[in-house]
Amino acid sequence: MITRTKSLLALFILSAVTFSCSSDDSSTVENPADVSYVLAYQTNDWDTYIWQFESLDEIMTGDINMVGKGIEQAASAGVPVGNTFFALSGENEGSVGYYLNAEGKLVTNKNVFTGDTYAYGTTDDDKLILVNSPWDASSTQNELIIYDPATASITNRKFNDFAIDNGHFLWPTSVNVSGNRVFVSTFERDAAWKLYNGNATVKVYEYPSLTYLKTISDSRTTTIGQYYTNTGMVQTESGDIYTFSSNSRTAGYTATSGHSGILRIKKGQSEFDTSYFFDIEASTLKGRVLSAYPVGGEKVLINYIPADIDAAQGNWSFLNYGTFKFKSAILDLSAKSITQVTNLPDHAGDNYYGFGSAYTENGKTYKSFVTNDEGRVYQIDVNTGVAVKGAVITGGVNLPAITKLTKKK
Repeated sequence: MITRTKSLLALFILSAVTFSCSSDDSSTVENPADVSYVLAYQTNDWDTYIWQFESLDEIMTGDINMVGKGIEQAASAGVPVGNTFFALSGENEGSVGYYLNAEGKLVTNKNVFTGDTYAYGTTDDDKLILVNSPWDASSTQNELIIYDPATASITNRKFNDFAIDNGHFLWPTSVNVSGNRVFVSTFERDAAWKLYNGNATVKVYEYPSLTYLKTISDSRTTTIGQYYTNTGMVQTESGDIYTFSSNSRTAGYTATSGHSGILRIKKGQSEFDTSYFFDIEASTLKGRVLSAYPVGGEKVLINYIPADIDAAQGNWSFLNYGTFKFKSAILDLSAKSITQVTNLPDHAGDNYYGFGSAYTENGKTYKSFVTNDEGRVYQIDVNTGVAVKGAVITGGVNLPAITKLTKKK
């Protein structure tokens, strides 16, 4: 499984992410002529395209196929940051940002070499933080990088050792930035890629200096997030950060007696909130959460698998299409309330797309899901959880990213 995973992820390590807020709702009235939507599309051969379109209605009817209209690009998918769509690549040509020029055309800025990045997150001041990790364990030194889309340049970079006392090391699963702190969730692994499912563990850094401060841990739940998806940590509109632990075989772990659950780091704090624990495994869902996507306010859309069938699934099966037994729900994290998503068939896991694959506008979230029969866009009502079928994805299986850009004056 690991060999296959490595070869695939070399092509598309990252998918889009917006940790501060997934919704592009704004109190400012936009001129429709000044905005366009952009999505990333992966073909059946794992080629990646970027497509500019003008209305969300276009992904709710018919089919979506990039043949003859998408812009093919060597990078993975794209990270919406600072009104750009940053196509991240570890290849020699480097990463590149897409933006709308004054005529509303999708164009690129200069390429920047960023290396092989496995975790990332946006900041409150529209920067991007990347964490580069040697996949082959040739070093435990990971590099944290700050990229500024306004200048298309790297403004800071610093190495930090992710080794731990037992000879293993920590691998980054998600990055979140709140105020002057950077939070990097991790799992423990060895050089042979054996995973160890332990306590929830987060490394904390100062922003923007990237100076390492401390590592925090919590035994109320298990390891946060999973390999490459960047869906293990969310910042809601309040500024609070929530972490998501699966304790799931489908996420690559050996399940323990601990429960899949959600922890909180309050805005302005650098420790887990001891008064908060949302036990997903003991909730009405009786599930293990695999991924979370902010959908406005204190709400998230989660992808989970029922706990009673998790052990029978393939290890790491969130990475492929062998398990079509995942479900979705809307959680109000502050109120600890649950709304099951309805009219959405059981589906596969992340399938090489991650956090930014869910786009929210006007109380509706748009995301592609892969079922046993097809890949298709669904619109999900954030308040009711009711899903509506959208366009079928042909020639591919999913949309790794959906976002909206505004013309640069």
